[in-house]
Amino acid sequence: MYGLILAGGQSSRMGQPKSLISYHGKPQYLYLQELLERYCEAVYISCKPEQEYWFSGCPTLPDNSLFGDIGPMTGVLSAFEVYDGPWLIVGCDYPYLRAEDLEWLIRCRDPEMLATVFEHPERNLPEPLIGVYEADAGAPLREWHDAGQQSLRRFLEFNRVEKVAPLSVECLRSVDDQEGKERFFTA
Repeated sequence: MYGLILAGGQSSRMGQPKSLISYHGKPQYLYLQELLERYCEAVYISCKPEQEYWFSGCPTLPDNSLFGDIGPMTGVLSAFEVYDGPWLIVGCDYPYLRAEDLEWLIRCRDPEMLATVFEHPERNLPEPLIGVYEADAGAPLREWHDAGQQSLRRFLEFNRVEKVAPLSVECLRSVDDQEGKERFFTA
């Protein structure tokens, strides 16, 4: 299994690159890289080509321009172009994610499904940016994209997916703006 940290977003609401914020004494991408390295053969950072210099010394997978600029779907599709999977995927804006959370997700993984993801217990929605996408997910993801679809969440809602209740809903808390960042540091 390979790891993919999705770090190619605009961070417009945050006002600074979310992947470079130091929540745990180091930039978030390094924190996540260390988490994923426990479970993955190699870990890559998904980013736009012009962002690669932010991650010097770390393996990157720049977004493939063939897929357009459609958010996280671009990073996931680009990863499947390089390696068929499985991919353990984590968005860079989850500072509450811990090793125990990933261990639980991997323990509950069903390789017969296209993906194994957490399901938000309050919203009953799959969390597309923390999950294992199996090798068999590559072709259906490309077909989804080719049909004009851009939402990973919708892909998960309409396909064979193992949905796992997280150990704690906290790990699913995405920090996308300054208010959320301040809340993390004052908690």
